[in-house]
Amino acid sequence: MKFLTFAYRGRQYPAVLSGDGSRAVPLEALGFTAPTLEEFITSGAVSSLDAAKIDAAKGFDLRAVTLLAPIPEPLQEVLVMENNFAASPEDLAAYRQEHPDGLPTYFYKKASVCNTDGAPVPSYPGHVTQLDYQAELCAVIGRDAYQVSPADAAHYIFGYTVINNVIARNLTVKHRRPYIATSLDGFLPVCPYIVTADEAPSPAEIVVRSYVNGDLRQNAPCSLAKYDFAYAIADLSRMSVLRTGSILTLGTPFGTGADQQPPRWLRPGDTVTCEASGIGSVTNTIR
Repeated sequence: MKFLTFAYRGRQYPAVLSGDGSRAVPLEALGFTAPTLEEFITSGAVSSLDAAKIDAAKGFDLRAVTLLAPIPEPLQEVLVMENNFAASPEDLAAYRQEHPDGLPTYFYKKASVCNTDGAPVPSYPGHVTQLDYQAELCAVIGRDAYQVSPADAAHYIFGYTVINNVIARNLTVKHRRPYIATSLDGFLPVCPYIVTADEAPSPAEIVVRSYVNGDLRQNAPCSLAKYDFAYAIADLSRMSVLRTGSILTLGTPFGTGADQQPPRWLRPGDTVTCEASGIGSVTNTIR
Protein backbone atom coordinates (compact mmCIF):
# COMPACT_ATOMS: atom_id res chain seq x y z
CA MET A 1 0.00 0.00 0.00
CA LYS A 2 0.96 3.62 -0.49
CA PHE A 3 0.16 6.08 2.28
CA LEU A 4 0.01 9.85 1.89
CA THR A 5 -1.30 13.06 3.36
CA PHE A 6 -3.25 15.59 1.32
CA ALA A 7 -4.83 18.99 1.85
CA TYR A 8 -8.35 19.84 0.72
CA ARG A 9 -10.33 22.97 1.55
CA GLY A 10 -8.11 23.97 4.44
CA ARG A 11 -7.88 20.56 6.07
CA GLN A 12 -5.25 17.82 6.05
CA TYR A 13 -6.17 14.16 5.57
CA PRO A 14 -3.98 11.11 6.17
CA ALA A 15 -4.90 8.68 3.43
CA VAL A 16 -4.12 5.57 1.42
CA LEU A 17 -3.79 5.47 -2.36
CA SER A 18 -6.43 3.54 -4.27
CA GLY A 19 -5.36 0.43 -6.15
CA ASP A 20 -5.41 2.18 -9.53
CA GLY A 21 -3.31 5.06 -8.17
CA SER A 22 -5.86 7.75 -9.05
CA ARG A 23 -7.59 8.51 -5.76
CA ALA A 24 -6.62 9.28 -2.18
CA VAL A 25 -8.90 7.53 0.30
CA PRO A 26 -8.95 9.26 3.72
CA LEU A 27 -8.26 6.91 6.60
CA GLU A 28 -11.28 8.33 8.39
CA ALA A 29 -13.48 7.08 5.53
CA LEU A 30 -12.18 3.61 6.32
CA GLY A 31 -13.03 3.86 10.02
CA PHE A 32 -9.70 5.03 11.44
CA THR A 33 -9.62 8.02 13.78
CA ALA A 34 -5.91 8.98 13.85
CA PRO A 35 -5.66 12.65 12.82
CA THR A 36 -2.20 12.26 11.28
CA LEU A 37 -0.38 9.52 9.43
CA GLU A 38 2.30 9.45 12.09
CA GLU A 39 -0.33 8.73 14.75
CA PHE A 40 -1.88 6.08 12.51
CA ILE A 41 1.50 4.35 12.22
CA THR A 42 2.02 4.62 15.98
CA SER A 43 -1.39 3.07 16.67
CA GLY A 44 -0.45 -0.10 14.78
CA ALA A 45 -3.79 0.03 12.99
CA VAL A 46 -2.23 -0.75 9.62
CA SER A 47 -2.43 -4.45 10.46
CA SER A 48 -6.23 -4.21 10.31
CA LEU A 49 -6.34 -2.42 6.97
CA ASP A 50 -7.12 -4.79 4.10
CA ALA A 51 -5.93 -3.37 0.78
CA ALA A 52 -8.55 -5.41 -1.05
CA LYS A 53 -11.32 -3.63 0.85
CA ILE A 54 -10.24 -0.06 0.17
CA ASP A 55 -13.23 1.59 -1.49
CA ALA A 56 -11.90 4.00 -4.11
CA ALA A 57 -15.33 5.59 -4.31
CA LYS A 58 -14.69 7.11 -0.87
CA GLY A 59 -11.56 8.80 -2.15
CA PHE A 60 -10.60 12.15 -3.64
CA ASP A 61 -9.32 12.53 -7.18
CA LEU A 62 -5.59 13.30 -6.88
CA ARG A 63 -6.04 16.13 -9.36
CA ALA A 64 -8.39 17.89 -6.95
CA VAL A 65 -6.16 17.85 -3.86
CA THR A 66 -2.76 19.12 -2.77
CA LEU A 67 -0.30 16.37 -1.93
CA LEU A 68 1.84 17.08 1.12
CA ALA A 69 4.74 15.17 2.60
CA PRO A 70 3.32 11.92 4.00
CA ILE A 71 4.35 13.03 7.49
CA PRO A 72 4.17 16.83 7.12
CA GLU A 73 5.44 17.69 10.62
CA PRO A 74 7.50 14.81 12.08
CA LEU A 75 7.64 14.63 15.83
CA GLN A 76 11.31 13.72 15.65
CA GLU A 77 14.29 14.81 13.61
CA VAL A 78 15.44 12.78 10.62
CA LEU A 79 18.35 10.42 11.27
CA VAL A 80 20.89 10.45 8.43
CA MET A 81 23.67 7.94 7.85
CA GLU A 82 26.66 10.00 6.77
CA ASN A 83 29.19 8.96 4.09
CA ASN A 84 27.44 5.60 3.87
CA PHE A 85 27.82 4.80 0.16
CA ALA A 86 30.84 3.27 -1.53
CA ALA A 87 31.63 4.43 -5.05
CA SER A 88 31.79 0.89 -6.46
CA PRO A 89 31.52 -2.77 -5.41
CA GLU A 90 35.32 -2.89 -5.22
CA ASP A 91 35.40 0.11 -2.89
CA LEU A 92 32.69 -1.49 -0.75
CA ALA A 93 34.64 -4.74 -0.43
CA ALA A 94 37.80 -2.83 0.49
CA TYR A 95 35.95 -0.77 3.10
CA ARG A 96 34.48 -3.84 4.76
CA GLN A 97 37.86 -5.54 4.83
CA GLU A 98 39.52 -2.51 6.39
CA HIS A 99 36.67 -1.82 8.87
CA PRO A 100 35.33 -5.23 9.95
CA ASP A 101 34.01 -3.80 13.23
CA GLY A 102 33.00 -0.38 11.90
CA LEU A 103 29.84 1.47 12.85
CA PRO A 104 27.74 4.00 10.92
CA THR A 105 28.15 7.72 11.47
CA TYR A 106 24.88 9.59 11.98
CA PHE A 107 23.66 13.15 12.11
CA TYR A 108 20.27 14.72 12.75
CA LYS A 109 18.38 16.85 10.25
CA LYS A 110 15.67 19.15 11.62
CA ALA A 111 12.28 18.23 10.21
CA SER A 112 9.77 20.50 11.93
CA VAL A 113 8.01 21.10 8.60
CA CYS A 114 8.72 19.01 5.49
CA ASN A 115 8.80 20.49 1.99
CA THR A 116 6.54 19.03 -0.68
CA ASP A 117 6.77 17.71 -4.21
CA GLY A 118 6.61 20.62 -6.64
CA ALA A 119 7.24 23.33 -4.04
CA PRO A 120 10.23 25.67 -4.37
CA VAL A 121 13.45 25.23 -2.40
CA PRO A 122 14.76 28.59 -1.17
CA SER A 123 18.35 29.39 -2.13
CA TYR A 124 19.02 31.91 0.68
CA PRO A 125 21.15 34.31 -1.39
CA GLY A 126 23.85 36.02 0.61
CA HIS A 127 23.81 33.23 3.19
CA VAL A 128 24.15 30.05 1.15
CA THR A 129 26.86 29.96 -1.53
CA GLN A 130 27.19 26.20 -2.09
CA LEU A 131 23.69 24.73 -2.40
CA ASP A 132 23.64 20.99 -3.10
CA TYR A 133 21.23 18.08 -3.58
CA GLN A 134 21.34 14.62 -2.01
CA ALA A 135 18.92 11.86 -3.05
CA GLU A 136 18.30 9.49 -0.15
CA LEU A 137 16.14 6.43 0.47
CA CYS A 138 14.41 6.50 3.86
CA ALA A 139 12.90 3.87 6.13
CA VAL A 140 9.99 4.88 8.38
CA ILE A 141 10.02 3.01 11.69
CA GLY A 142 6.71 1.23 12.34
CA ARG A 143 6.99 0.42 16.04
CA ASP A 144 9.28 1.22 18.95
CA ALA A 145 12.57 -0.63 18.57
CA TYR A 146 14.73 -1.53 21.55
CA GLN A 147 17.65 -3.94 21.48
CA VAL A 148 16.57 -5.27 18.09
CA SER A 149 18.82 -7.72 16.26
CA PRO A 150 19.73 -7.12 12.59
CA ALA A 151 17.83 -10.31 11.73
CA ASP A 152 14.61 -8.90 13.24
CA ALA A 153 15.03 -5.28 12.17
CA ALA A 154 12.96 -5.59 8.98
CA HIS A 155 9.87 -6.25 11.11
CA TYR A 156 10.22 -2.74 12.56
CA ILE A 157 10.05 -0.91 9.24
CA PHE A 158 6.64 0.47 8.28
CA GLY A 159 7.68 1.51 4.80
CA TYR A 160 9.97 3.55 2.58
CA THR A 161 10.05 6.98 1.01
CA VAL A 162 12.66 9.20 -0.66
CA ILE A 163 13.92 12.70 0.15
CA ASN A 164 16.18 15.36 -1.23
CA ASN A 165 18.45 16.05 1.72
CA VAL A 166 19.28 19.58 0.57
CA ILE A 167 22.50 20.92 2.08
CA ALA A 168 24.38 24.21 2.18
CA ARG A 169 27.96 22.98 1.95
CA ASN A 170 29.45 26.32 2.98
CA LEU A 171 27.52 26.16 6.27
CA THR A 172 28.92 22.69 6.94
CA VAL A 173 32.37 24.28 6.85
CA LYS A 174 31.29 27.09 9.17
CA HIS A 175 29.49 24.91 11.70
CA ARG A 176 31.75 21.86 11.29
CA ARG A 177 28.77 19.47 11.24
CA PRO A 178 25.85 19.12 8.79
CA TYR A 179 22.98 19.82 11.23
CA ILE A 180 22.55 23.52 10.48
CA ALA A 181 23.58 23.12 6.84
CA THR A 182 20.75 20.65 6.18
CA SER A 183 18.09 22.14 8.44
CA LEU A 184 17.14 25.44 6.85
CA ASP A 185 13.42 25.84 6.11
CA GLY A 186 12.55 24.18 2.81
CA PHE A 187 15.58 21.87 2.84
CA LEU A 188 13.56 18.66 3.29
CA PRO A 189 11.55 17.88 0.16
CA VAL A 190 9.82 14.52 0.62
CA CYS A 191 8.19 12.17 -1.89
CA PRO A 192 4.38 12.26 -1.44
CA TYR A 193 4.18 8.55 -0.66
CA ILE A 194 5.33 5.98 1.86
CA VAL A 195 5.33 2.51 0.29
CA THR A 196 4.72 -0.17 2.89
CA ALA A 197 7.55 -2.61 3.46
CA ASP A 198 5.51 -5.58 2.28
CA GLU A 199 5.03 -4.03 -1.16
CA ALA A 200 8.38 -2.26 -1.59
CA PRO A 201 11.37 -3.86 -3.28
CA SER A 202 14.14 -5.13 -1.06
CA PRO A 203 16.21 -2.05 -0.12
CA ALA A 204 19.34 -3.65 -1.62
CA GLU A 205 17.54 -3.81 -4.99
CA ILE A 206 16.42 -0.17 -4.97
CA VAL A 207 18.34 2.26 -7.19
CA VAL A 208 18.65 5.88 -6.04
CA ARG A 209 18.94 8.57 -8.71
CA SER A 210 18.97 12.34 -8.95
CA TYR A 211 18.60 14.66 -11.92
CA VAL A 212 19.40 18.35 -12.24
CA ASN A 213 17.58 19.99 -15.13
CA GLY A 214 17.13 16.50 -16.59
CA ASP A 215 20.83 15.62 -16.33
CA LEU A 216 21.43 12.35 -14.44
CA ARG A 217 23.77 13.02 -11.52
CA GLN A 218 23.38 10.20 -9.00
CA ASN A 219 22.66 6.62 -10.02
CA ALA A 220 23.52 3.87 -7.54
CA PRO A 221 21.97 0.71 -6.12
CA CYS A 222 21.46 0.71 -2.38
CA SER A 223 23.54 -2.48 -2.29
CA LEU A 224 26.51 -0.07 -2.31
CA ALA A 225 25.60 1.15 1.19
CA LYS A 226 28.27 0.29 3.74
CA TYR A 227 25.61 -0.28 6.40
CA ASP A 228 22.01 -1.23 5.63
CA PHE A 229 18.81 -0.27 7.46
CA ALA A 230 18.80 -3.48 9.49
CA TYR A 231 22.31 -2.82 10.79
CA ALA A 232 21.44 0.79 11.65
CA ILE A 233 18.20 -0.09 13.43
CA ALA A 234 20.04 -2.66 15.54
CA ASP A 235 22.80 -0.16 16.27
CA LEU A 236 20.45 2.72 17.17
CA SER A 237 18.23 0.55 19.36
CA ARG A 238 21.07 -1.08 21.26
CA MET A 239 21.03 1.26 24.25
CA SER A 240 17.93 3.41 23.70
CA VAL A 241 14.52 3.23 22.07
CA LEU A 242 14.18 4.11 18.39
CA ARG A 243 10.69 5.59 18.33
CA THR A 244 7.81 4.76 16.03
CA GLY A 245 7.58 7.22 13.15
CA SER A 246 11.31 7.92 13.10
CA ILE A 247 12.67 8.58 9.61
CA LEU A 248 16.05 6.97 8.96
CA THR A 249 17.93 7.67 5.73
CA LEU A 250 20.48 5.40 4.10
CA GLY A 251 22.67 8.34 3.11
CA THR A 252 23.41 9.58 -0.38
CA PRO A 253 25.44 8.03 -3.22
CA PHE A 254 28.27 9.58 -5.19
CA GLY A 255 27.26 12.21 -7.74
CA THR A 256 26.18 15.24 -5.71
CA GLY A 257 27.22 18.70 -6.83
CA ALA A 258 30.20 18.54 -4.47
CA ASP A 259 31.40 15.39 -6.25
CA GLN A 260 31.57 17.05 -9.68
CA GLN A 261 34.86 18.40 -11.00
CA PRO A 262 34.66 21.32 -10.58
CA PRO A 263 31.77 21.37 -8.07
CA ARG A 264 28.40 22.27 -9.61
CA TRP A 265 26.23 24.07 -7.08
CA LEU A 266 22.51 24.60 -7.51
CA ARG A 267 21.29 27.98 -8.76
CA PRO A 268 17.87 29.66 -8.78
CA GLY A 269 15.83 28.17 -11.62
CA ASP A 270 17.45 24.71 -11.42
CA THR A 271 15.03 21.80 -11.12
CA VAL A 272 16.05 18.75 -9.08
CA THR A 273 14.39 15.32 -9.08
CA CYS A 274 15.34 12.67 -6.53
CA GLU A 275 13.93 9.19 -6.99
CA ALA A 276 14.14 5.65 -5.69
CA SER A 277 13.06 2.82 -7.98
CA GLY A 278 9.82 1.19 -6.86
CA ILE A 279 9.20 3.92 -4.27
CA GLY A 280 8.65 7.29 -5.93
CA SER A 281 10.22 10.68 -6.54
CA VAL A 282 10.23 14.31 -5.45
CA THR A 283 10.86 17.26 -7.79
CA ASN A 284 11.56 20.84 -6.78
CA THR A 285 12.82 24.03 -8.38
CA ILE A 286 15.36 26.27 -6.66
CA ARG A 287 14.00 29.74 -5.96
